[in-house]
Amino acid sequence: PYSSSGKSTFLLKFIAGSSELIDPSPKSILYCFGEMNNIVPLLQKSGVGVFAGVPTEELIKKYPKPLLLILDDLLLSINEKYLSELFTKKSHHQNFSIIFVTQNLFDPKIKVARQNSQYIIVMRSPNSMLSVRNIGVQLFPRQLDYFLDAYRQATKHPYGYLVIDMHASSDPTLRLRTNIFKDDEEKLIFIPKNG
Repeated sequence: PYSSSGKSTFLLKFIAGSSELIDPSPKSILYCFGEMNNIVPLLQKSGVGVFAGVPTEELIKKYPKPLLLILDDLLLSINEKYLSELFTKKSHHQNFSIIFVTQNLFDPKIKVARQNSQYIIVMRSPNSMLSVRNIGVQLFPRQLDYFLDAYRQATKHPYGYLVIDMHASSDPTLRLRTNIFKDDEEKLIFIPKNG
């Protein structure tokens, strides 16, 4: 599943640029995975903590804060209540940011996590067009064509992605963008035609 949408490539670039992308900049990173994959050894070599499975609260507490916690392919093994608590109470009180990587944005188990996400990143995947459309209907009910057009443009190239910025303090005109990394030649922001 990784090679088709470029999740591994995106995660590696995000981790490498995390000090510029996350405020406050993380002092430590913990990558937790459901199945062994090709980025685990690369992350270990770069000093990122890696853990097979769902991290316990005790494990999370051991890492210096602020922490970037990445939960990759753990949808089937994570408890819904625990995931919801991570996204609501624990991340705020224990000073960590979460990246939750999933193939299914509309699994009922992650509803609270999705609703409490400040950013959603969607990648190109032919079998997920319905999910992408559903996100557009929920987040851009009166601007669905704008959202879908931004998604098509952002994902037309291999490893393309669309960042949906849901952060309360963000400028509404910057809600949809791509090419967020320092080495990307041009940053792209999608603005609705009607302003």
